[in-house]
Order: sequence, then C-alpha cells, then structure tokens
Amino acid sequence: MQAIILAAGRGNRLRPITDKMPKSLVKVNGKPIIANDLDALAKHKEVEEAIIVLGYKKELIKRRIGEDYKGLRITYIENNDWASTNNIYSLWLAKSRIVDDFILMEGDIFFDHSILDYVFKNRDKSIAFLSRPHYKMTGTVVEIDERGSKMMSGAIVEMDEECNKIRRLIPSSEQGLNFDYSDKYKTLNIYYFTHDFFKKYFEPNLDIYIKTHGDKSYYEIVLGVLIYLNTPNIAGHIVDRKKWYEVDTEDDLEMASYLFSKEEERIEKLANLYGGYWRHDFTDFCFLFNLYFPPPHLYSKLAHDMPLLINNYPSAQHKISSLLSQWYTDEGFIKDNLVVGNGSSEFIRIFNRHFIKKITIPVPSFNEYEDLDRSQINYLDLDEKSNFVLDADKFIQSANRSSSNFAVIINPNNPTSTVTKKDDIIRTLENLKHLDGIIVDESFIDFTGDRENHSVQPLINQFANLIVLRSLSKEFGIPGLRLGYIVTSNRKIRREIKRHLPIWNINSIAERFIELFPRYQKEYNRSIEQIVDDREKLCTQLRGVRMLRVFHGKANFVFCKILSENTNSKQLRHKLFSDYNILIKDCSNKTSLDDKFVRISVRKPQENKLLVNALKEIEKEIAST
Repeated sequence: MQAIILAAGRGNRLRPITDKMPKSLVKVNGKPIIANDLDALAKHKEVEEAIIVLGYKKELIKRRIGEDYKGLRITYIENNDWASTNNIYSLWLAKSRIVDDFILMEGDIFFDHSILDYVFKNRDKSIAFLSRPHYKMTGTVVEIDERGSKMMSGAIVEMDEECNKIRRLIPSSEQGLNFDYSDKYKTLNIYYFTHDFFKKYFEPNLDIYIKTHGDKSYYEIVLGVLIYLNTPNIAGHIVDRKKWYEVDTEDDLEMASYLFSKEEERIEKLANLYGGYWRHDFTDFCFLFNLYFPPPHLYSKLAHDMPLLINNYPSAQHKISSLLSQWYTDEGFIKDNLVVGNGSSEFIRIFNRHFIKKITIPVPSFNEYEDLDRSQINYLDLDEKSNFVLDADKFIQSANRSSSNFAVIINPNNPTSTVTKKDDIIRTLENLKHLDGIIVDESFIDFTGDRENHSVQPLINQFANLIVLRSLSKEFGIPGLRLGYIVTSNRKIRREIKRHLPIWNINSIAERFIELFPRYQKEYNRSIEQIVDDREKLCTQLRGVRMLRVFHGKANFVFCKILSENTNSKQLRHKLFSDYNILIKDCSNKTSLDDKFVRISVRKPQENKLLVNALKEIEKEIAST
C-alpha cells in the first residue's frame, strides 16, 4: 500500500507562522502536522511508501523528513506551480507513481492515529472519512445513507453489513446562506482508494477535468461527478469529530492543540479562556446562567433586527438607563439612579481601581472583588460550621476595625449559594453609613424564588452609600451580551463611575434586549420557577452521593464539599471531564477554601441526572480502590 500527502501549499491564513515554514510543518503541541501523518502511517507495515507532493519551502520538508521515515520509503514530487494551482493538480502530478491501493490525505489534517485502523480491515472498498460538521468547519460535505460504520470514542461499531453509501458530494461553492447541514457530513480530506477504482474511474476523469477545466480546482469535484454517475461507490466511514482537526488558521491551530492535549492541560486551557465554550463539545456545569431564557420568540426578534442593530451605533448611557428603568417599579429604580455596564465585571474593575482604599470581603467570594493589592482587602472568613452564612454583627465589627471605606455582600453568595437575610443587610447598612460605599451584589437574587423578601434594591433612597450591583448574565441567560447595572441614589458615585466609562460601553444588540425584555416578563418568571424546581431536585439527587456534603443554597448552583479522603476537587473535576465530558467548578482557588469544595451549576433535568449518575459511578470506583 502507498500513501499520498498533499503538502504543497503555503497556508496564507496561518501567516505569520507560515512565513518561515510550510503549513505541514506547523506544530500541534510540539509535533509537525506532517510528522503526525507519517507516524500514523508508519504504524501499519502494509504501507511501504509515502509520496509527498511539495511546493512552498519544499527543502524544509525534505530536511525534516528525509528519504526514510520509521521504515517508510519517502518519495517527493514537486509542484512548482503551487502558488497558482490547487490540490487537483498536486494529485494529478502524483498519479504516475500510484501503483497500489493508497491512502490520500491533505497535509494540514492533524488526527488521531486510530482513524486509519478502519482501512486495514476494509481494503476491498474505497473509503471517505467523514464527520459531523463543527460550527466553524468549511469545505466539502456529503449526504449519505447511514447504514455502515461509525467510530466513536475509539471503538468501531458496525451498524450493518453495508457501508454508508454516499448519495451526493456538495462542494463549499454550492453551500448557500440557508444551507441545511443537519443531515450532512464533512469530509476529513482523508481517503482510501483501491488501485482498481483509481485506474478505472478516478484517474481517467482526473485527466479529463484537468484538460477541460484546468488545474485551479479541487479533486473532490471529480469524486462528486463519479458519485453522481453512480460508479462503484465510495463508502463513508463516520469519525468522532474530536479525533481530527483541519488547521487553516491560528484559531484552528489553537483548537487542534486543545483537542490533542492531555486532559489536565485541556481543562487548564479552557479555564484560561474564561468563555468561548461554544467551540468545545462538553457539558458545562461550571458557568452559571439561565437555560430557559430568553425564549425562542425573543431570539427570533433579535435575529430579525440584527442587520439594523449591527449597522447602527448604540445609544448613549442616559437613553439605555431610561430603557432599563422600565424593568422594575421599585422606589428609586429610575434612570437618574441607574448606570448600565458591560457586565458587572466592568463596574467591579472601576470600583477596584478608583474607589476602594480598603474593602471588607466575606470569603469565599467572587474572585473579581479580590483583584486588588492584598493590603487593600480585609477578609472575613465565613464559617463552614454555620453553613457559610454571613454573620452581620461580625461583618460590621470587621469593617469598622479594619478602617475599610467599602464593603461588599453578595446575596446569594457565590460560590456558596447561601442567602443573607434582608434584615441583616438592613442592620449592616444602618451601622455602616459612614463608609463610602456598600456594594450589595444581587446577581442571583431572583433564583431565591422570593425576590421581594430578599432584595434591598427598593431601599436605595434610604441609604446614600448603598450600591446595588447586578449582572444580567446569570438570571437572564445572556452572558454573551455582557450586561449589568448598578443602581444608587449617590450622585457622586454615579458621576465618578460614568467618568470611567466610554461613550458607547453597551452594544446595540444588548440595548435592544433591554428594550424588549418587559414584553417577556411572564416567560422570565416561569423560567426562574423552573430553575428553582430543578435546583431543589438536584439538591435531593446530590444528597444520594455519599461522598458529598450538599450545602442547600438559593442560587442556580449547588455548593458541595467532598467528604472522601481519596479524592479532591481537582481530581474530581478531572475525572468528570475526562470520563464523562462534564466540567464542574473546582473551588480550590477561592480564598479560605481548601481542595475539597466544588460548585455545580443547575442545568436541565436530563443533564443533571447524567451528572449525578457520573458522580455515583466515580464514588463506587473510589470506594473499590
């Protein structure tokens, strides 16, 4: 058997990396893409020769690979017109060297070596390797009759004696704006062809196409013609999309590096992103947001308005505050008291940089509040024996003794989910009137299920130093829109905050959401009720996991302590991610907590059940060791 690797191109979208090397020598986790291709081929003694079609900076590949690679004989073919031709010409240049069955692949695919195992069990048929399309994948897709083989999680599962028959091959040029990908498969640009198929069908049509249409196209067009003419069919073999990645851009390179990292490294890479999880295929029990809101109609309305919103500037702060003031009838919730921000983190950063001399923070807490010099923070440790509930008297004493000019209460608290009683917050406000500011962060307040009896937002006119801060990401399910607000009757604080905001700190889509929300208040209330119900059921289910102590809170997440001596928060997070594709929050980076605490967000019942079952299986495994 032979292999052909098409590696003539430069990879312009990978510049400046490819200014100094061809695309196929770009490294994924320290290994050049072409070296990974050859390593996979060299594992199979049936493959005797690898034919590499070179072009851009060809000498670098020759120097890196040589004439023999781990027992593989290496033959080089040079495409001197690489800059003006495409892969159909590179393949055509190699055709005279093809004397056996062969594997054909592009030199920019980084893949799991096990993918090729299927070839050597099915050498009697030509094969196209396929995968479900990822949201950002482009290129040729196919329609198939799903009757053949699939490879998932490393195992090949035969679904029928026949392979998936490819009905149609669709190049990217035929994939319009509203193209339906739901029943399509992306080609990996890895194929296996029998010598008989190549000589009888592929090569003659390749010659005809080159003569009649030139050398600037893709060889997949020829395959599409063969499929259309119903020649002996190419079988489709479906591969898990986690087992390969096509590297065209620097973002692709980052994704490939992530996919082929060790599990522990993958988790750390995710943590360092602080979002963008739509690019990754796992169940997120780490970030906190409402999965039941916005409703489909609101999404549709925003989608309909999108061209108008993108083509127009957002309004200034006073207009956006006016729109937001329609949300609540609380006393003092008026446009003059409101400032709208790009998420709550924008306000926290301003407070930390321009207001706070020293702040009293009950811990554990949201880490952004601690983004200060250590000398500026007065920590008050919340007592585990009291279920991490804030003691208002201790808080007042600590703030006074430390000479703090600011204090913060998160209610419900993150990460503990515990609630501070409204009366305790009022007593705190009455006793700390001399502070410059008391921030009450109510980003999870609606999840209590009883906002009226927990929120101090209606009290802002009564306390001049009260600042109610709220992120809209969690409760309203819009973390990508980046919205938050503060409401305070303190004119000096509002004026100083606005001084540090740009004229346009909120985008037009977020502004439109603020404008539309009052129409969807009923749907929002129902979504909160559903989450409260889901949380209570999840707490009950988690209590059935004996290695966990569950702290019953009032947010959209559950705070737990690991009771087993044989695992910790980091190990449990790693086990859930590597074996069950689930990500939870390891709280060992929280001030005052050790490595025995985790935070689990509330998702929909079916997903919650999967998590609980995974934890029970891990518990059994730990008990047996």
